[in-house]
Amino acid sequence: MPGVPCPARGQRKVIMLISSALLISLAADMTFLFGTAQSQQIARLSARPSLKAQERGSCGHLGMSAVAGSLALLSVMPAFVSGSRARRSSPSATVLRFFGGDKEEQKDDGELSEAARANIEKLQEEIATLKEHANDKRGAKERLELEVKNFRARTRAELAAARGKAAVPLVKELLPIADEFELAKKNLKIETENQKAIVANFDALYEKMTASWKSLGVEKLQCIGEEFNPELHEAVSMIPSGDYKEDFVCAELRSGWALKAPGSDQVQVLRPSLVCVSAGPGPS
Repeated sequence: MPGVPCPARGQRKVIMLISSALLISLAADMTFLFGTAQSQQIARLSARPSLKAQERGSCGHLGMSAVAGSLALLSVMPAFVSGSRARRSSPSATVLRFFGGDKEEQKDDGELSEAARANIEKLQEEIATLKEHANDKRGAKERLELEVKNFRARTRAELAAARGKAAVPLVKELLPIADEFELAKKNLKIETENQKAIVANFDALYEKMTASWKSLGVEKLQCIGEEFNPELHEAVSMIPSGDYKEDFVCAELRSGWALKAPGSDQVQVLRPSLVCVSAGPGPS
């Protein structure tokens, strides 16, 4: 019954012994009672000689019924004991019942029955199917994570490129200011400490402006000492030079600027550098 604790093995033995004793006592009491009743009936019949033989024979049948009842009770007791023992199933019997077998279906050599084998094979097939399904789901999860990672990287690159392109018109408007600052710095004649302080302040302002451009991907092109490239350089003249080889940039007249978005290898030239190209002979 649910909620009733199962007695221990020792307690079960005591209960079985008490039950056996009660059955034996009940059988003895019934034998005694039927025997006493039979004696009294025989005494009454003896006092009446005119009683028929059939009625006297019924007393014998009564005594035989009492003995048969006692023997029936005694025969029930071993079956009760063996039944209580049979109810205590072993772990192997539990496993067999779980897989569709039973003790009667178990073979003499201890092997599982055909039904148990069929259930085991069915469970193994289900386990293999579930493992394959789990592997498919795991692969789909990994592919989805890779797609999300690529999407995030692509989105960051596109966002940076969009920010740089959006800033291109403004940067182009500010490029003449940078040119005038560099031209003025080349022609300055600094003599006093006050002039040095003023120049330092303007240099700090210029560095701050170019740093903000650099965060957008706008950088100054390096041209001196590089081989002439018509996509990056705009040649004004060719001059003899002993320091640079022929067709190499030897002088820069105006700085060039290009846009290179963070995370991208593509370079967009905002303005080519204005340069002079070496006509040779170059270094010996």
